[in-house]
Amino acid sequence: MKATKLLFLLALGLILGCTDDDLSNQANQELPASLRFNFLVNSNNEPIAYPALSGNVLPVATYENTSLRTLKIPVVLSARSLEGTVTATYSVNSGLPETAYAVQPEELRFTAAQPTDTIEVRFNQRWSAGESIAFNLTGVSDPGIQLGALNEATVGDRFEVTLGEVNTTYQLNTSRIDLSGAAGETVTFRVEFPNGYIEEEVDEAAIFSFLNGFDYTLARTGQGSDYISYSLTLNEDLSAADVNYQTIITLKEQAAYSLSGNANLLVIKPIQTDRDLATNPASHFYDTSNPYYLVRGENWIDHNNDGECSWRSWTAFSVPVEVDADHPNAILGSDNGTPDPSDDMYYDAYRIGFRSPLAGRTTNPFNLQRWFDNEATDASASPGFNIDAAIEFYPEGGTSAAQGSVAVIPQFLTISNRDDELFELAISGSGSYRQVSEDLWEMKLELRVTNDALYGGTVTSEYYIYSDRGYEDPADLPGNSCVEEITL
Repeated sequence: MKATKLLFLLALGLILGCTDDDLSNQANQELPASLRFNFLVNSNNEPIAYPALSGNVLPVATYENTSLRTLKIPVVLSARSLEGTVTATYSVNSGLPETAYAVQPEELRFTAAQPTDTIEVRFNQRWSAGESIAFNLTGVSDPGIQLGALNEATVGDRFEVTLGEVNTTYQLNTSRIDLSGAAGETVTFRVEFPNGYIEEEVDEAAIFSFLNGFDYTLARTGQGSDYISYSLTLNEDLSAADVNYQTIITLKEQAAYSLSGNANLLVIKPIQTDRDLATNPASHFYDTSNPYYLVRGENWIDHNNDGECSWRSWTAFSVPVEVDADHPNAILGSDNGTPDPSDDMYYDAYRIGFRSPLAGRTTNPFNLQRWFDNEATDASASPGFNIDAAIEFYPEGGTSAAQGSVAVIPQFLTISNRDDELFELAISGSGSYRQVSEDLWEMKLELRVTNDALYGGTVTSEYYIYSDRGYEDPADLPGNSCVEEITL
């Protein structure tokens, strides 16, 4: 016991004998500057790209790549202070042919303002599973900077990319484009390759089929590691207000690429109607202050497949349709609290869409998720369960603030089952809308859905859609048939 007290007093004396400068020097001793790979992945083993937040995620030393997209490998310089530019070199080793991939830049560069640089790997050929590419940091212009961090668990001076099986798919980025109809008008769309593509494998002469309703020129305008962009330019005047013109562009199956999303693009110049923007009927069916706002509906359906039709309640996230400030149907939705007009948001006064506020998820437009069993509901598999522009309003006489007609905007919806089998649904429909009370609005409409494989043609279904709760149950439709649930 006495020995313990003596040791404690000796230790205390040593501490008290230290000067303030000694303690300060120990507290402020700088860690060595270091250079390391900083490749981060999320819980799904997907790369986290800057500037996405990474939280407490630690860098990984190896990564299995199953995509042909350009792979970006961050390298970070950690230092308390840095003057001028620091350069670094690295080596690349792989059993792949030199023509199979390309790596840049030749030299990494770092500054105090930009302490991270990125190695980019572009793939030019497919690989055999099991191949790999290894990267090693080999030198740095400042000898005071060490290669790799002090943490032995994640040193970071070496990074390896293993190459797994790659599944290449493609799809259109949208299913509908509206035209104003002026000759020379140009619109754009993309063919997207979620896992990237090899240029030589895509036969552009055979990538599309067409059902043309007007004269236009289609041209390739750009590309990235996971898309090819196109422009469509009108060669004739389609501005006649009372005529509908449309063209359908369809993606065709390719030998090395399977369809994974939208396969049909409807390019349409719709009939134009004079309407008073002040009526703004779409605004009654969304609430931008509530990202989880739901419309509520009733659908006449045989959901249990027992031979009896009934009204089934459903909900869907409803959203405004964003447009440019100079769009003919544009109304100011928000000025974002600033006097600067460049950040103003405009919405279509006559259209609403159905879209989930959750990234990667979908909603239940027209109760369609209850039309099916075994359906996939992720946005990547079934983009058709989100509809950017779904319903259009036509005020009675163009000026009525209380009632009018509605149209389901014709377009193609792509959904899939859980076995990745795709189904294209062509939708259209019509009906009416009215103000029920001060706080309640109602739509009554019929939806038409066409798919030969599922229905042998076209089926119809009846709906009521409400802006809020508190509506009365609709009367049964004893003479009307209804759709049954289908297992996809």
